[in-house]
Amino acid sequence: MNKIITKCYAQRHNVFPVEYLDELRSQILSCSYLAASQLSHNFTGTKGFSVIFKRSGIGEVEQHFPMFKPYLQVALKQACNAFYLNPLVLEGGTRVEPHVDCSISSYDMTFTIPNLVSVLYIQVPQDLQGGELVLQAGEHQVGIIEPRTNILLYFRGDLVHSVNEVKSSQPRISLICEQYNLSATRLEHIPEFEIKSAQKPRF
Repeated sequence: MNKIITKCYAQRHNVFPVEYLDELRSQILSCSYLAASQLSHNFTGTKGFSVIFKRSGIGEVEQHFPMFKPYLQVALKQACNAFYLNPLVLEGGTRVEPHVDCSISSYDMTFTIPNLVSVLYIQVPQDLQGGELVLQAGEHQVGIIEPRTNILLYFRGDLVHSVNEVKSSQPRISLICEQYNLSATRLEHIPEFEIKSAQKPRF
Protein backbone atom coordinates (compact mmCIF):
# COMPACT_ATOMS: atom_id res chain seq x y z
CA MET A 1 0.00 0.00 0.00
CA ASN A 2 2.81 2.45 0.83
CA LYS A 3 4.33 1.87 -2.61
CA ILE A 4 1.04 2.79 -4.29
CA ILE A 5 0.64 5.93 -2.18
CA THR A 6 4.14 7.11 -3.04
CA LYS A 7 3.31 6.98 -6.73
CA CYS A 8 0.03 8.81 -6.28
CA TYR A 9 1.10 11.94 -4.42
CA ALA A 10 4.02 13.81 -2.91
CA GLN A 11 4.32 16.62 -0.38
CA ARG A 12 6.81 19.40 0.29
CA HIS A 13 6.75 21.15 3.65
CA ASN A 14 7.55 24.78 4.59
CA VAL A 15 7.98 25.81 0.97
CA PHE A 16 7.35 29.56 1.30
CA PRO A 17 8.07 32.27 3.88
CA VAL A 18 5.20 32.77 6.32
CA GLU A 19 4.99 36.42 5.25
CA TYR A 20 4.23 35.37 1.69
CA LEU A 21 1.39 33.08 2.79
CA ASP A 22 -0.09 35.89 4.90
CA GLU A 23 0.01 38.26 1.92
CA LEU A 24 -1.39 35.61 -0.42
CA ARG A 25 -4.27 34.93 1.96
CA SER A 26 -5.05 38.64 2.27
CA GLN A 27 -4.89 39.22 -1.50
CA ILE A 28 -7.17 36.26 -2.29
CA LEU A 29 -9.80 37.20 0.28
CA SER A 30 -9.86 40.83 -0.92
CA CYS A 31 -9.69 40.01 -4.65
CA SER A 32 -12.57 41.48 -6.65
CA TYR A 33 -12.93 38.19 -8.57
CA LEU A 34 -13.57 36.09 -5.45
CA ALA A 35 -17.16 34.84 -5.52
CA ALA A 36 -19.24 31.67 -5.34
CA SER A 37 -17.31 28.98 -7.17
CA GLN A 38 -18.05 28.77 -10.91
CA LEU A 39 -16.66 25.21 -11.02
CA SER A 40 -18.95 22.17 -11.13
CA HIS A 41 -21.76 21.31 -8.69
CA ASN A 42 -19.16 19.34 -6.72
CA PHE A 43 -18.00 22.70 -5.30
CA THR A 44 -21.38 23.98 -4.11
CA GLY A 45 -20.99 26.48 -1.26
CA THR A 46 -17.28 27.12 -1.84
CA LYS A 47 -15.68 30.33 -3.12
CA GLY A 48 -13.00 31.01 -5.70
CA PHE A 49 -12.18 32.13 -9.22
CA SER A 50 -10.13 30.64 -12.04
CA VAL A 51 -7.20 31.72 -14.19
CA ILE A 52 -6.58 29.75 -17.39
CA PHE A 53 -3.33 30.20 -19.29
CA LYS A 54 -0.65 28.67 -21.45
CA ARG A 55 3.02 28.61 -20.51
CA SER A 56 3.51 31.53 -22.88
CA GLY A 57 0.92 33.48 -20.86
CA ILE A 58 2.60 33.16 -17.46
CA GLY A 59 3.93 36.72 -17.70
CA GLU A 60 0.41 38.06 -18.17
CA VAL A 61 -0.82 36.07 -15.17
CA GLU A 62 1.97 37.55 -13.05
CA GLN A 63 1.14 41.05 -14.30
CA HIS A 64 -2.53 40.75 -13.31
CA PHE A 65 -1.89 38.72 -10.15
CA PRO A 66 1.60 39.51 -8.77
CA MET A 67 0.65 37.56 -5.64
CA PHE A 68 0.74 34.30 -7.62
CA LYS A 69 4.26 34.76 -9.02
CA PRO A 70 6.24 32.92 -6.28
CA TYR A 71 3.77 30.04 -6.36
CA LEU A 72 3.97 29.72 -10.13
CA GLN A 73 7.75 29.80 -10.10
CA VAL A 74 7.88 26.92 -7.63
CA ALA A 75 4.80 24.83 -8.44
CA LEU A 76 4.60 24.70 -12.24
CA LYS A 77 6.24 21.71 -13.89
CA GLN A 78 8.38 22.36 -16.95
CA ALA A 79 6.82 19.49 -18.92
CA CYS A 80 3.37 21.10 -18.77
CA ASN A 81 2.14 23.79 -21.16
CA ALA A 82 -1.44 24.60 -20.08
CA PHE A 83 -2.75 25.44 -16.63
CA TYR A 84 -6.04 25.94 -14.78
CA LEU A 85 -5.36 27.84 -11.55
CA ASN A 86 -7.92 28.54 -8.86
CA PRO A 87 -7.93 29.67 -5.23
CA LEU A 88 -10.40 27.61 -3.20
CA VAL A 89 -12.02 28.95 -0.02
CA LEU A 90 -13.99 26.54 2.14
CA GLU A 91 -15.87 27.98 5.10
CA GLY A 92 -17.59 26.08 7.88
CA GLY A 93 -20.12 23.56 6.62
CA THR A 94 -18.73 23.31 3.08
CA ARG A 95 -17.08 20.38 1.35
CA VAL A 96 -16.01 19.21 -2.11
CA GLU A 97 -17.69 16.13 -3.57
CA PRO A 98 -15.70 13.33 -5.30
CA HIS A 99 -14.58 14.27 -8.81
CA VAL A 100 -11.74 14.10 -11.32
CA ASP A 101 -10.29 17.41 -12.46
CA CYS A 102 -10.90 18.15 -16.15
CA SER A 103 -11.63 21.88 -16.11
CA ILE A 104 -9.79 22.64 -19.31
CA SER A 105 -11.99 20.23 -21.28
CA SER A 106 -14.62 22.91 -21.93
CA TYR A 107 -12.35 24.71 -24.40
CA ASP A 108 -12.50 22.08 -27.14
CA MET A 109 -15.19 19.78 -25.69
CA THR A 110 -12.75 16.88 -25.40
CA PHE A 111 -12.52 15.19 -22.00
CA THR A 112 -8.99 15.77 -20.72
CA ILE A 113 -7.50 15.17 -17.30
CA PRO A 114 -4.37 16.96 -16.07
CA ASN A 115 -1.00 15.27 -15.84
CA LEU A 116 -0.89 16.35 -12.23
CA VAL A 117 -2.52 18.73 -9.77
CA SER A 118 -0.64 20.96 -7.33
CA VAL A 119 -2.16 22.30 -4.11
CA LEU A 120 -0.69 24.87 -1.74
CA TYR A 121 -2.33 25.09 1.67
CA ILE A 122 -2.35 28.81 2.45
CA GLN A 123 -4.50 28.90 5.57
CA VAL A 124 -5.49 25.95 7.73
CA PRO A 125 -7.31 27.14 10.88
CA GLN A 126 -6.04 25.83 14.20
CA ASP A 127 -9.54 24.74 15.19
CA LEU A 128 -10.18 22.94 11.88
CA GLN A 129 -12.10 19.70 12.11
CA GLY A 130 -12.40 17.75 8.86
CA GLY A 131 -11.19 19.32 5.63
CA GLU A 132 -9.03 16.35 4.67
CA LEU A 133 -8.28 15.69 1.00
CA VAL A 134 -9.27 12.13 0.11
CA LEU A 135 -7.58 10.51 -2.91
CA GLN A 136 -8.94 7.46 -4.67
CA ALA A 137 -7.70 5.34 -7.58
CA GLY A 138 -10.55 3.22 -8.90
CA GLU A 139 -12.11 1.49 -5.92
CA HIS A 140 -9.01 1.94 -3.77
CA GLN A 141 -8.42 4.83 -1.40
CA VAL A 142 -4.77 5.76 -1.79
CA GLY A 143 -4.44 8.70 0.55
CA ILE A 144 -6.06 10.95 3.14
CA ILE A 145 -4.14 14.22 3.29
CA GLU A 146 -4.54 16.26 6.45
CA PRO A 147 -4.11 19.90 5.39
CA ARG A 148 -1.28 21.83 6.99
CA THR A 149 -0.35 25.42 6.30
CA ASN A 150 2.61 25.77 3.89
CA ILE A 151 2.45 22.26 2.43
CA LEU A 152 2.75 22.04 -1.35
CA LEU A 153 1.07 18.84 -2.51
CA TYR A 154 1.19 17.16 -5.91
CA PHE A 155 -1.11 14.32 -6.91
CA ARG A 156 -1.80 12.37 -10.07
CA GLY A 157 -4.37 14.02 -12.31
CA ASP A 158 -6.39 10.85 -12.85
CA LEU A 159 -7.25 10.42 -9.16
CA VAL A 160 -10.80 10.88 -7.91
CA HIS A 161 -10.59 13.28 -4.99
CA SER A 162 -12.81 15.07 -2.51
CA VAL A 163 -12.57 17.28 0.57
CA ASN A 164 -14.32 16.30 3.76
CA GLU A 165 -16.70 18.79 5.36
CA VAL A 166 -14.94 21.71 6.99
CA LYS A 167 -15.75 22.72 10.55
CA SER A 168 -13.82 25.78 11.72
CA SER A 169 -14.13 29.42 12.74
CA GLN A 170 -11.95 30.59 9.83
CA PRO A 171 -11.87 29.55 6.16
CA ARG A 172 -9.61 26.80 4.83
CA ILE A 173 -7.78 28.37 1.88
CA SER A 174 -5.77 26.60 -0.80
CA LEU A 175 -4.36 27.43 -4.22
CA ILE A 176 -4.84 24.70 -6.82
CA CYS A 177 -3.37 24.30 -10.28
CA GLU A 178 -4.34 21.64 -12.78
CA GLN A 179 -1.28 21.14 -14.98
CA TYR A 180 -1.61 19.73 -18.51
CA ASN A 181 0.76 18.65 -21.27
CA LEU A 182 -1.29 19.14 -24.44
CA SER A 183 -0.49 18.47 -28.08
CA ALA A 184 0.13 21.49 -30.32
CA THR A 185 -3.30 21.01 -31.93
CA ARG A 186 -5.17 20.96 -28.62
CA LEU A 187 -3.11 23.80 -27.23
CA GLU A 188 -4.48 26.07 -29.96
CA HIS A 189 -7.89 25.95 -28.25
CA ILE A 190 -6.56 27.16 -24.90
CA PRO A 191 -6.51 30.92 -24.23
CA GLU A 192 -3.21 32.66 -23.64
CA PHE A 193 -4.76 34.15 -20.50
CA GLU A 194 -8.33 34.20 -19.23
CA ILE A 195 -10.11 34.84 -15.95
CA LYS A 196 -13.35 33.12 -14.97
CA SER A 197 -15.41 34.39 -12.07
CA ALA A 198 -19.04 34.35 -11.01
CA GLN A 199 -18.66 37.98 -10.06
CA LYS A 200 -17.67 40.95 -12.19
CA PRO A 201 -14.67 42.78 -10.73
CA ARG A 202 -15.23 45.92 -8.70
CA PHE A 203 -13.38 49.05 -9.82
